[in-house]
Amino acid sequence: MAELTMRVKAWYGDEIISLAIPDSWNVETSRLPHTTSMTSSAMAAAIDDPFGSASLTTLAADAGSAAIIVEDMTRPTPTDKIVPLLLDRLHASGLDEDSIRFVLALGCHRQMPREEMAKKLGRDIVGRYEVLNHDLDGRFEYCGRSTRGTPIYIPEAVMGADLKLIIGTTYPRSGTGFGGGAKCLVPGVAGQATIETYHKLPGGETLSTDSEMRQDIEEIARRVGIDFIVNAVLNGDREIVGLFCGDIVEAHRAAADHVKQVSLFPTVPEADVVVSNAYPFDTNMRYTWRGTWPFAHHRDALKILVDFATEGAGYHQLFKAGGRPFATRSDGEPSWRLYSPIIGPKEAYEVHPNCELYTEWEKLVELVEGRAGPSPTVAFYPHAGVAWAT
Repeated sequence: MAELTMRVKAWYGDEIISLAIPDSWNVETSRLPHTTSMTSSAMAAAIDDPFGSASLTTLAADAGSAAIIVEDMTRPTPTDKIVPLLLDRLHASGLDEDSIRFVLALGCHRQMPREEMAKKLGRDIVGRYEVLNHDLDGRFEYCGRSTRGTPIYIPEAVMGADLKLIIGTTYPRSGTGFGGGAKCLVPGVAGQATIETYHKLPGGETLSTDSEMRQDIEEIARRVGIDFIVNAVLNGDREIVGLFCGDIVEAHRAAADHVKQVSLFPTVPEADVVVSNAYPFDTNMRYTWRGTWPFAHHRDALKILVDFATEGAGYHQLFKAGGRPFATRSDGEPSWRLYSPIIGPKEAYEVHPNCELYTEWEKLVELVEGRAGPSPTVAFYPHAGVAWAT
């Protein structure tokens, strides 16, 4: 038997799995360009050579306090690799532990328990510094409206800091074109009125930064005074292969340019079956769509998504459950098949009523051979979660 090997997040631990397939299958794998992970010294050098900004140590020299906004567990940033480098510079500029707080950019997601904070930031960091979950019912400062009419509500825990920092990751996505940058502020730590208005703005094409959504959140970031961002670019193994720091727009655009070099790969021209992996956006079903983009390039193929979804359906205050369990398309044929050995059908169909859940890989192998014969051509996308097609 041959194997399809890929990474998944199982209980927030990155694991490598292999799924057995018959030797007779013709597998064409579309991989990201080979990239080498950055060393700690290389990341430190990137922080000290910012785009469009003074150095972090210079910015921190006159600051009495700092707020560092970081993403939650639904986002793939290996924040624990970056945070110590930032803290070294903040402390060297005179800020002590009591003057620095972390604010978790949950948006409308659930709160993070301490164990997840430790996994995201590092156990020692959580024990020594103030770490706050973003709270939609918390205390906000009203900062007026953007030119597009978005009411700007930002937590006092952020606005009260002299120095405002963001740590995130830039990757291809619809709506804002790329993840990262000002998205960690809005919707990350914004008030609900801000989030709701932002989500009603026109989105743009993937890999474009010209959308109303992107322009609005960057205007808001300027308005509230985000001083410095650190945006990573990741490879398919969730390793940092680029770090872009400094101005909220200039550093993000530099990161976006790097994404175009390392996160684009060709689609397989012809296939009977497509197997796509949602990693590293496979913590819950609400982010499954990040791994489904290859399906549009294989309209007539049998489509399979691998997504462990350890949190099941997941939670989003703005987009609650669809309430249509076990629904299918009008013709009764599922749009695609989902392989997850962890979740159940009610969780899967709550968010994706047009998929069909399989918890046993062997059953999917049987389906493939029943539909496409014993020697199908299989397009395999092991890094679909962080990539896009050329």
